[in-house]
Formats: sequence, structure tokens, C-alpha cells
Amino acid sequence: MLRWDTIGRKVGSRLPLKDKVAWVVGFTLVTLVAGDGSAQTLQQQILDARDKVTPALVNVQPITDVYSSGERRSSTGVGSGFIFDADGHVITNYHVAGKAKRLIITLSNKQRVPGVLIGEDPLTDIAVLRLELAEGQTMPAHVLLGDSDELSVGQYVMALGSPLALQRSLSFGVVSSKDRYLSDSFKLPTGEKTGSFNTWIQTDAAINPGNSGGPLVNLKGEVVGVNARGAFGASSIGFAIPINIVKEVAAQLIATGHVERSWLGLTFQPREELAQYFEAESVPGVVIRSVDPDSPAERVGIRAGDMLLAYRGELMSAQFTEELPLIYKRIADTPIGSEVAVAVARGGDVLEFTVTTEERGASSSDEMEFESWGFTARGITRELAREFSLPDNLGVLVAGVKPNGVAFHGQLFAGDRIVAVEDEPVEDLDGLRSIYRSFDDARTDAVLLTVMRRHSRRWILIEPSYEN
Repeated sequence: MLRWDTIGRKVGSRLPLKDKVAWVVGFTLVTLVAGDGSAQTLQQQILDARDKVTPALVNVQPITDVYSSGERRSSTGVGSGFIFDADGHVITNYHVAGKAKRLIITLSNKQRVPGVLIGEDPLTDIAVLRLELAEGQTMPAHVLLGDSDELSVGQYVMALGSPLALQRSLSFGVVSSKDRYLSDSFKLPTGEKTGSFNTWIQTDAAINPGNSGGPLVNLKGEVVGVNARGAFGASSIGFAIPINIVKEVAAQLIATGHVERSWLGLTFQPREELAQYFEAESVPGVVIRSVDPDSPAERVGIRAGDMLLAYRGELMSAQFTEELPLIYKRIADTPIGSEVAVAVARGGDVLEFTVTTEERGASSSDEMEFESWGFTARGITRELAREFSLPDNLGVLVAGVKPNGVAFHGQLFAGDRIVAVEDEPVEDLDGLRSIYRSFDDARTDAVLLTVMRRHSRRWILIEPSYEN
């Protein structure tokens, strides 16, 4: 049977070189674009998927307080988001809208409406907003949610959002990995650790600054992820939060404004990093890397170097790093205050413990400017106490000192922990705020701070400046 090429010649006939090149390029394009033999079909799928999502796509402009060099200033940025449900809830990233004091949301029809922050979760980099529509204003359409567990490597996806503030932009690519693990020391642009409880969808669809919070969409027009970040210094590497994680987190944020998680005080590392020690890849369990001081795990006798074998009767195992988030999530999802059975291996023996879980607590803390004292300070969370090797989370941490200001001249440094003002103990940021206001109202000439610096106690004398 005769076959004809794309330029109207019989296959097998002699072609000029330039015609051969044109034929090969044309054939290759059709083959790459049309996996099912029809370029039009793929093109139409992209357009149909775009049209399903675009009405729910929003641009998010947060106005936040930023603390730098001991001072507070207002700042604005730009990010993306999408309308999540019929009640007007919007999903975006925590690093886009977390702690926003004001939100301006631009809808797909270019109308601007105010938004309100409902809840935030730095540990998964998710924030939930709500549209504040005027009376009589029609609620826009919301997206369709897919199942991120059903994704396959190589599957087509689209990233929508406002890269570099270019609203309603679309990029196209494939799923490069569906279970990429980023280090448990990975931090958001706002400074908090994230990603302990989930792996990431890696894609080569372009994700640039401003895309954060926008939807990652399959060709059915379903949202399968939330765009979160690109890899700086690399091309075609971006990461999205799986939508199944987002569904869980958003449900709690909408219901209560926060996410409750259990805590034992354990961190883990995979067995692959200690393969030579164990001399076999088939050894079960996951290595306990560290145990927090005065944590539930430490109080019952669990030690760093133990091998966690079982938790609540379920076998635990992590040979590779991408298996760690599931173990952290198993513990976090346990009802707070539960007595749980834990089995560990130690020196050839199997030991069993009963541990009572505690609430993990906030992973981010507020910050405040103490203007007349010339510094900013933040509350101390468990995460912060661990990062700075503090014995507890009492006091406040000095975040920044105003250059050439009164605290600077008093030799107060960022990283100092304030534990008392005069004879009054400082337990947390609210406590220091209350003390500061009373001293500020009295226009005190001098203030004596008790601080801890690298486990040594110091006294810092500040002469407040009330010129503002």
C-alpha cells in the first residue's frame, strides 16, 4: 500500500535535503504533541482544562509586617491562589499570605475584592483565605479537585498563576517525580521549616516567583497540587504540594483555624545512610536520629540510636529518605494525649514502651518591634528552641537589633534570649509586650534586661529613646 508523507510525496521517493529535514521535523512535532495520533486532541485537552480552572484562578496581594535589622516595616508582594469551594475559600501558600494583615485578591474577571486569612500551616506551606464579597456580588466558580495519589511520572500537567506578577499565566510540562523528598532542614522564604509530613510533586512545568499558591492541573482540569517553589540555579525543576495533603490541612484550617498534631520529640534518618553498619538492606525499622530534651519519648527512656520498629502496632520502616514523611505523619495524625505502644531495637534486644503523645504546638511565632528599646524579638517555639539548642522555650529571642540604636549601644545581640526585665521574669512574647508597654507608658530612663547568651547569663542596660 502506498503511503504519503506530509509534503505530498510518495514514501520512498527521493527528496531534496531541505525537504527531508522539513519532513522529519514536522513528523517529530506531530508525534511529540499527539500521543494518540491527533495533535488537535491534545491541544483541545489543554484548552478545555485551562477553561475549567481559569474562572477560579486568583491573584493574591498580601500586605504584611516585615522585620529587619531591628525594625518593622510594611511590605507587599504577589502570589497566586485558587477558589477551593463554594464558600469562597481560597488556597494559597503560607509563604505567600501567612501572617498577612491585609489581603487584596484579584479575581479572574479582574475585579479586586478584600480577603481574610482563615488559617495557616507553615509545616505544609498552606494558607486558607476567604473572599469578602460585597452584597449582591456573585461567588465565582471553584475548582475541581483531583487525586494526587493517582499521578504518574510522565503525566502531562499545567502550572497556572502569576509568575513575576504576570497574571493568568500558564506553563505546560510533565510530572518528573511524584514523591520527591526535600531535606527536613528545608526552610520557607519566611524562615520556617516545612515539608516534614509530605513528599513533593516535581514537575518541569515552569514555576517562577509569583506562581506560588497557584494550581497544578491535570488534563481533566482537576487540581492535583499547589505550586510552591522552583529550584534556583536550575531550569525545569519545580515543586508542588500534593492536593491530597492540601485537602486534609485545608479542612482543619477552615474548621478550627489551625492544624492539630501529636508530638513525641523524635527525629529520624533512613537506613540507607547506615547500610554498612547494618550490613543488610533488609533490616526493618527506621533509625531514631535524635530525641528532644524533656519530650514524651525521652521521659520513657527512648534514646537516639534506637531503631523504631513499630508504632501503635504498625510496623515502621524507612530505607530511603522519601519514606520518612509518612512516619512523621503517622505520629502527627495520632489523637493528642493518646497512650501509644512503641517498639524499638537496641543492642540486639527489642524494647517496648508506652508513650503519651503531646500537642506539637505552633511551628511559627509572632515577632514584635520594641521601638523605644531598639530591637525586634520573637516568641520561642519548640522548633526554634531545637534550632538554637535552647534548654526550653521560655523567654523571647532577639531577632534583630537596630544599627546604632540604644540596644546596639547596650551590646544586645540578635540571638540573645531575654528571660527577665528588671526583676520581672519574661515567659513569652505576650509577657514581654505587657512589660514593655508599662515601661514605655512610664517613660523609664533606663531598663535592665537579663539575657542568656550561649548558656551564660548577662545583664544589658538600655536607655530607651522616645523620640518617635
